[in-house]
Parts: sequence; C-alpha cells; structure tokens
Amino acid sequence: MAKSDRTVPSRVSPFQTLTRALRRSARLAISASLAGLALTTHPLVAMPSEAATVSEQVFAVGFNKIADVYLEAVSFDRLGVDGLKGLTAIDPAVKIERANTTVRLYVSGALAAEYGAPTASDSAGWAMLTTRVIDRARLYSPTLAQAAPERIYQVVFDGVTADLDGYSRYSGLQRATSERAQREGYGGIGVSLDIYSGRVTVRDIVPRSPADRAGLRDGDQLFAIDNELTARMSESDMRDRLRGPTGTQVTVTVARDGGTPRRLPIRRERVVPNTVSVSVADHIGLLKLERFNATTASNLRDSVAAMRQGPGGRNLRGLILDLRGNPGGLLDQAVAVADLFIRRGRILSTEGRHPDSRQRFDAAPDDIADGLPMVVLVDGRSASSAEVVAAALQDTGRAAVVGASSYGKGSVQTVTRLPNDGELFLTWSRIHTPAGYTLHRQGVQPTVCTSRPGQTDPAALLTELRDGRNRPSQIANWRIKAVDDEQALTRLRESCPWKEHEPDLDLKVAKRLLGETALYQRAAALAVVNTVAER
Repeated sequence: MAKSDRTVPSRVSPFQTLTRALRRSARLAISASLAGLALTTHPLVAMPSEAATVSEQVFAVGFNKIADVYLEAVSFDRLGVDGLKGLTAIDPAVKIERANTTVRLYVSGALAAEYGAPTASDSAGWAMLTTRVIDRARLYSPTLAQAAPERIYQVVFDGVTADLDGYSRYSGLQRATSERAQREGYGGIGVSLDIYSGRVTVRDIVPRSPADRAGLRDGDQLFAIDNELTARMSESDMRDRLRGPTGTQVTVTVARDGGTPRRLPIRRERVVPNTVSVSVADHIGLLKLERFNATTASNLRDSVAAMRQGPGGRNLRGLILDLRGNPGGLLDQAVAVADLFIRRGRILSTEGRHPDSRQRFDAAPDDIADGLPMVVLVDGRSASSAEVVAAALQDTGRAAVVGASSYGKGSVQTVTRLPNDGELFLTWSRIHTPAGYTLHRQGVQPTVCTSRPGQTDPAALLTELRDGRNRPSQIANWRIKAVDDEQALTRLRESCPWKEHEPDLDLKVAKRLLGETALYQRAAALAVVNTVAER
C-alpha cells in the first residue's frame, strides 16, 4: 500500500513510549532569542496550552518510535529540521533555518526565535523543540494559528518521513480511522452506502453481519438513521451514525423497490470487511483476494471448504488464486493464507535493525486443497502481502505463477497509534522469500509471462514452457545480483514488464495450464529449480 501495507502491530504502547521520551526530554534546555519581538503585541504564554501538550505527546511518541524501530539508524539533525520545514506548506512566510548548533524561526523575513538544537540522537528533545517552534510560529503567523492540529501534524510528519523511505508515512485521524476499519474491523452493522442524486442506497452487505441478519438487501433505499433523515446528512455523518460501540443499537428506516418504508432496529457488532470471493467454472475454483485484513485467512478457509462441498466442487481440477490488483495488508494474514496450501517449509523471513523485526515463518503440515494444482495470478499492482503469498507458493513448488512482474514492495511496516489517534507507519524490516531473494524492488517473476507486447494468444504464451525455453537460471542469476546491481535489476524487471492487457488473458492461460497435467508439473518444478539455484 502509494501502496499501503500495515503488517506488524507496535509491541510497545504509545504511552509507554511517551513516558520514556518525556523523561529524556527533561535534559533539553531550549533558549529563545527575543530580540526585536514586540512582547506587548504578542505576549508569550508562560505554561504550554493543552493543545501544545497533546502536540508534544504526539511528536514525542512518533519521533521516539522512529529512533527505536526504523530499518536504519536515523539522525534527527536532518529529520527534525525537515519536519519543521513542513510548516512552510501551511504558511510560506514561515521559514526554518539550521545554523551550527541553533535552529532559527523566521516569519515574514524577521527572526522570531532562536533555539539550541538537541543532539542528533535526542528524539525526545527534537519533539519538544518541534512543539516550541510551532507554538512560537503560531503567535506570529495568523495562517498557522488558524490551522487545525491535524494539519500541522500532517505537514511535520510528511517532512520527517520524506527522509525515510517511500512506505513510511503518517495517517491523520480521519484516514487512520478508515484504514483501521479496513484492517481490523469496526463497530457497525456491515453495509456500504451508494449516494447518487440525493438517493442513499445500501450496497455491499457483509455476509452474516447484523445488517445481513436483519434482512437488509443490496439496493434497499436508506431514508433515515435513528429517525433523522439521511437527506440532511453528509456521507461522513451517515457513516459515523451507523458505526458505534459494539452492543449498541441503531435504527434504520429503509424501503425496497419503492415499497413502504420500515424501521429496523439493529445491534452493532464488530464488522470486518470481507476481502474474499469464490466461484467455480469448468471444474476450476477461482479465489479472488482484494486485500489482506484481519479475517482474510479464515474467510478463505471457510470459502474453500464451502466451495468443495458445493455444486461442482467435488470434481475440481485445480484452483486459481487471483492476487491481481491486491495492494497487500496484514503480514500475519499473508503468512496464514500461504500456510493454508503449503504442507512444509519456509514461508518467509524478515530482517531489520530492531531485534523483534528478525523473524522466520514456517508452514504447518496441512493443505486445505489436498494438493490440487494451483495457479497464482499477479500483476504490477500486486504488492507486499500479495507478493509474499505468490512467492511462497511459487518457491515451494506449490503453485505456478501467471501474469506480470509484481510491484516489488518487499518491506514490512510497523504501525504505531499516536495519542491523537493518528497512525505512523514505519518500515522496519525487509522480506526474504523461501528462495532467499528479497522482494524489495525485485517483485515476483511469473512462471508464465502474459504481459509482453504482441502476445495475446493463450496457447502461444505457453510455448516457451512447453518447449523448455524458460530461463530459470538466468532469472536466479539476476536476482542474486539485483540487490547491488541496477543493470541486473532492470533486466530482471524487464523480463516480464507489466502493462495493461485483457484480464481474461491471464485466466485463459491459467485454465490451459491446469488442463495439461504434465505442463503444469513442469511449471511448478521450475520454481523449485529457482529456489535451488539461489540457495
């Protein structure tokens, strides 16, 4: 997940982190140069305001977490100054300058304050300094004074994380709340709403959710929530009113097909959006995963079991796991999904600076598909957790991969919930596949490539495999070199470059591959060759 990917929860609470950070911050003495300031016009506040106190907590927790867990050791001499420079995005008249051991604040060209700079390793000191600079800047910048705290957090953390990597980021309260709901669920009734020309329609009802059990159906028109007309509400108001603490009740007024409106009292429960869809065609099971959230693995297990017991499920010839367009999600769910089909061996390993980031994940001895042939579909938008699953199934010889080179997001982010309920995503480790290569920038290379220009015939696309002209040793050689060699990385990525093409082409190739047992076995064996070559 920009590709977003939450993968590892923070093991230390924000408030534990904050306590340690504030203890360290007591060492910092900050001096302000008041030369030229009209104190009678802009009186200084003797004690920090409540908002300032919260701000210091937010920055202390965030900065301390960066110092503790980021993939590489960081220097706050650079991070802290660049975070403060983010204030310019709100008011261009605000300027920050680092001069030797001081940090200077200018507003409209005039020196507003000068502070002693903390040491490069003093994350708590930089958090305190950041708060003091913001407080002072708000005294002299009306634009900054009117800015909401969330806006200030965003620009400061944007400046800080810009010095890290493309996947470390800050999510403000509203975005973080939405992302948490997608990952972990929310208290609600389990519906989405479609709003068009003032008409509010119920969509995407989560199976077995309170809304489903209460009899709501796709297409029902929603007129009121707790007796208040939806016509008078914004989209966010409707969402907030439908959501709430589990166990509480909400009453919705709905009508179906122009019928008489009816009031339905519904008790809220924890709802996790369903990311799994399953279908059967031509004795082949198609499993589509949209992303990886808290219930993806369990929903997939249940869906496969139901499919195999349903019409056509008893005579399945194989499975197609469609991960195209899947941006990733929870790492533990990716491991659990791969483990559903792999009987033994390594699923993935991770390496980082923090001791807890160095982990190994191995498969348990079961396979919910009982060895049915599998093909995994990937494309340039398959990222992170989706790549973990594709690589594990490919490297262990459990599945053949069809499509195009995946995105190449091979890093793990730990997520810290800040005191303002925003979230800080920080890269803390790199992912290594069972074959030993890193997914970072390399991605997963398909066994059968469908994305080369001018190739649209499913039968022709299998010719290389059929004739034994695939080059697993060449791919393995490029992978070994790609970590340090840009030319090798380019050749690896260009061996199967992603481009838009007819989605059905991937499905047609996968079905043909599953229809020829010997050809499928050759494809699966090639993955094992890659693994052996790279070890």
